[in-house]
Amino acid sequence: MVSIGETESAVLENDQNTEETPLLLKAPQEDNWKPPRGFFWIEIAIFVNVFLYGLDSTITASTYAVISSEFDAANTASWLTTAYLVTATSFQPLYGRFSDIFGRRICFFVSTITFAAGCLGCGLAGSMTVANVMRALTGFGGGGLMTMATIVNSDMIPFRKRGMYQALQNGMFGFGAICGASFGGSIADTIGWRWCFLIQVPISALAFLLGYIVINNPSPLKPSWKEIKEKVDFTGSLLLVLGISVQLVGLSLGGNELPWSNGWVIGSLLASIVLLGAFVIVEKRTTAIPVIPLKQLKGRNPTAVQIANVCAGAAAYAYLFMLPLFFQVVLQDSATKAGTRLAIPSLATPIGGVISGIVMSRWGKLIPLVRLGAVLMTFGNGLVTSLSFYDSTWKYIVYIFPANLGQGIIYPAILFTTLASFDHSDHAVSASTVYLIRSLGSVWGVAITATIVQNTLSSRLPYVLSDIPNKEQIIDNIRHSVTALRSLPPEIEFAARQVYYDGIRYSFAASTGIAALGIIASLFAYNAGLRNTH
Repeated sequence: MVSIGETESAVLENDQNTEETPLLLKAPQEDNWKPPRGFFWIEIAIFVNVFLYGLDSTITASTYAVISSEFDAANTASWLTTAYLVTATSFQPLYGRFSDIFGRRICFFVSTITFAAGCLGCGLAGSMTVANVMRALTGFGGGGLMTMATIVNSDMIPFRKRGMYQALQNGMFGFGAICGASFGGSIADTIGWRWCFLIQVPISALAFLLGYIVINNPSPLKPSWKEIKEKVDFTGSLLLVLGISVQLVGLSLGGNELPWSNGWVIGSLLASIVLLGAFVIVEKRTTAIPVIPLKQLKGRNPTAVQIANVCAGAAAYAYLFMLPLFFQVVLQDSATKAGTRLAIPSLATPIGGVISGIVMSRWGKLIPLVRLGAVLMTFGNGLVTSLSFYDSTWKYIVYIFPANLGQGIIYPAILFTTLASFDHSDHAVSASTVYLIRSLGSVWGVAITATIVQNTLSSRLPYVLSDIPNKEQIIDNIRHSVTALRSLPPEIEFAARQVYYDGIRYSFAASTGIAALGIIASLFAYNAGLRNTH
């Protein structure tokens, strides 16, 4: 068994620091650093989980239209993604807190097991409601896959040497994303979309087995419930989940199932503002470790970096959510072909991660990487927005590459900019905060763009199909099932696809604007200096 955070053996801080955080590991020293015993197998264990994190992101993106159409719920398809993101967002920071209390080992196991259970539930789901609930459970585990990988590496690897390992981790994420994109659609078209989730269960079992063998904690801890409550901000976590969930309900209903003026829509949006406001107040006053430590958001640099972070998350997931819909509706691709197309941008992400890792390791440049990533994301989203209804084939290959290249560059750059600004004792919380804020952006990105598409359909389809018999039934079928388009008469199908195209193009324009806000925010950031190098 190998202990996390050791050079020769595991070490803990002095008693004073141990009271502050029960499992607080010293930063690995830069001088004469050598990988700890069992380092290779520990990396393999966490890389399997990182692979799953990437696989799940694109395998769901390439199949959500098929899944929602089977349940006649294409108009609420975004919940397959947002249900996952809400729980992943809310529980990501708790993995940092609990890993400091109970140790890395138990949190690694919890994230892996719940992720596998959620995937199993999705594969067996008999309704859209059950599928969404299971996606939420998957998110509970998924929120810890990347977070625990980053925390474990922070324990073992000196800061200045971590860039290349982070690049390798991003490469594994990209490999998983490529596999999900390449095979997700073909699996759905051949043996069924359920196997897209079921195949992740044995991979999770492999990660669990490897983790069980090689990951151990320096010392067992048995904190009381009182001690746990003193460390973990349960109230803040609950308010965050409720605030985001209620907000998503309002965005999902507004202009889709109900008019924006409806009391339920207005009430949901107002309630979310109250709940999120209460969340901020709790974060400010709590005596526990807050979900989002406000001290990490104070000052020009942290604020600018985290605004860029939330914009990057929103633009990236909005882009990922809309791209397969564009392929399957506008280009009339099968799920197999749409998934294959997603492999191109998925390949760009690890390339960007490698570029980012090399630049950070050799020159220590962080803020220029944040700006470059934001520029590439804006440029890439803008290129896709410019695609015509009928366009040159080469554009569908070239235009979809830059946005994900920018994502691969900006994600690790923002993470390391944040880690460089705080002491090693805060790195677990800092990493969790970065992922949480990015995930908040992801939730909003998917919700906003899905709302734009559904509002465009609900407002434009009645006008475009005004002379068609049984107009209401046809419109209802179009909005509830993407595959229903292909069974319509050619002239109706073409008109409906044009409306879909307009809604998707508006969504890409919105994600372009969000990415541009990331550029503006990054201009206010500056290099704080890599002061936490050991």
